[in-house]
Amino acid sequence: MNLTAHDRHRQDHRRDPLRSRLALLFCVAALLFFAGSVGADPWIHIQVEEGRNGDRVSVNLPVSLMRAAVNMIPNDVHADIELEFDDVDLDWHELRTFWDEVRRAPEMTFVTVETRDENIAVRKEGDMIVIRTLERSEYGTEINMQMPAEVIDALLSGPEGRFDFAAALDALVDHAPGQLMTVRDGDDRVRIWIDDNPEAHGD
Repeated sequence: MNLTAHDRHRQDHRRDPLRSRLALLFCVAALLFFAGSVGADPWIHIQVEEGRNGDRVSVNLPVSLMRAAVNMIPNDVHADIELEFDDVDLDWHELRTFWDEVRRAPEMTFVTVETRDENIAVRKEGDMIVIRTLERSEYGTEINMQMPAEVIDALLSGPEGRFDFAAALDALVDHAPGQLMTVRDGDDRVRIWIDDNPEAHGD
């Protein structure tokens, strides 16, 4: 039996409510899933202050939500990451070997760079990898970043040429709470940290 355009439109119209209900049910199920899981996980906070009397922005993200987002990364994005990794002419096995040496090394400074414009230092302090930069600019921008070694272990635990971001997040949760990064640029401040509080609290 052949259907006219009008008949097909009526059938599509009848199917639309079903599709809408299914989409709504999916959204509700996703919200219930996140509501049930965010309570147990730590939160990552990003706080930005523009000047002493300027705007202040706080972003609070449950790790469970970030984990779900990581799991949704398409394969072609992973392929792009691999391409970028190859473009900087780094060999995956050499990177893993270098990191193994860093893990076994005592506390020390691995890299120092001093130029007219900036200083960069990469250190191992206890079980943390610490990166500090200071730009000799008008505002004297300072960046301090510290990352637990276990997080880098997990990041490099994926198959050859692929970073395991989900495993790195899990390792970060195991190490929480703690400060991850601070940036000072003149009177502007940026702070990133992880703890068990759903709301950001300043220093």
